[in-house]
Amino acid sequence: MQIKIPQLLESNKTDEQSWLLSYSDMVTLLLAFFVLFFAISQVDPVKYEMIMQYFSRNETMPLHVLEQKFKELVKAHSLEQSVDVDLTPEGLLVNFHDNILFDSGRAELKSRAFPILGELSKILNSSDVQERRIQVEGHTDSVPLTKNSDYPSNWELSTARASSVIRHLLSNNVDSKRFVAVGYADTHLKEDETPGKRGLSVNRRVSLLVK
Repeated sequence: MQIKIPQLLESNKTDEQSWLLSYSDMVTLLLAFFVLFFAISQVDPVKYEMIMQYFSRNETMPLHVLEQKFKELVKAHSLEQSVDVDLTPEGLLVNFHDNILFDSGRAELKSRAFPILGELSKILNSSDVQERRIQVEGHTDSVPLTKNSDYPSNWELSTARASSVIRHLLSNNVDSKRFVAVGYADTHLKEDETPGKRGLSVNRRVSLLVK
């Protein structure tokens, strides 16, 4: 009896390839399902980061853990009324009210801001945070600057304030490549202003968005 060994080997090889094709199709369908599910759902930044952390085995500190560290720092300096920390879909948002950082219409940091920014720099420089990007945003209220101001408008003031915060963080050895400075003037108000209600202090702030 003649045994056709090559045909048997070829048959086995074909069966193996068919199994691999079926498996790859299943993985592709699962990926498509999760992409679709992600696209139509409201993203919870904490859960999303935890999932990504699990699959990537990344050593970067999760944002929800970083949020707690920042909140503990704010509490330690008794600045709960001047600094707020929130986890958003864009990243971890740290808002500094302008009264702790600057005098009215100025962009030079007050000395009272140095301790909190120094401690913040230490956290940003830690090994499990140092890969994160930081967008520093300057915001103002809707009241125009006075004629004798150092800046032509709130656009220049908001940008100068964001840059001033970045310069101080750079002096504490935070890598310059991690930063983006943005001046929004009064285009991103936290609370709407009207002709009868302008100059709200809640709108005058510098925000650090850690991504």
